[in-house]
Amino acid sequence: MTSPDTPPLTVRPAPPAEVDRLLPVCVEAFADEAVSAWVEPDPARRRRHTHAHLAATLPGAADAGGLLVAYDADGTAVAASLWAGPERARVRAPEQNPEQPCSPRVAAVLAATAAHRPAVPHVHLAAMAALPHRRGTGAGTAMLRHGLSRAHAAGLPVYLEASTPRSRALYARHGFRDLGAAIPLPDGGPVLQPMWHP
Repeated sequence: MTSPDTPPLTVRPAPPAEVDRLLPVCVEAFADEAVSAWVEPDPARRRRHTHAHLAATLPGAADAGGLLVAYDADGTAVAASLWAGPERARVRAPEQNPEQPCSPRVAAVLAATAAHRPAVPHVHLAAMAALPHRRGTGAGTAMLRHGLSRAHAAGLPVYLEASTPRSRALYARHGFRDLGAAIPLPDGGPVLQPMWHP
């Protein structure tokens, strides 16, 4: 929650030229995310894998205008989110991507979530996280407002999978509603809740 003396945040799409500068921020923000922690329990290996994954995906997201970043008053990036438009929102299951091998747990996540994605055109909020010391200070709210405004200006609903009760509550406060049954990941993994903002 923000307090009256919390400086306002600015949210904007990150241009491709800023990706190298933003990569360490995104790694720090996303490295302890619930699904990432389940996919790779070892923190050091997880950080390396997160770095490699984001180094490969952030440029495309920025090119498409889907890397939204929250900046504090002095221009420091404090949070990031990845939004995929209709042309990128449908993620194929791993068995349809034999040229892109992945770990069994990554494959499990992709397989479990692929069937739940809505067939209608939509924006997919694929990930959102703030730096650890900036969580609970309004960065998620700022990015949600910005991303929802852009999606709805284009006449598109938004889909996501909440990975924790805290994130589910945040999304619900911004008008998201549960979409179907929860998706429990195997081996004691997190329970993902598909959510929809019409």
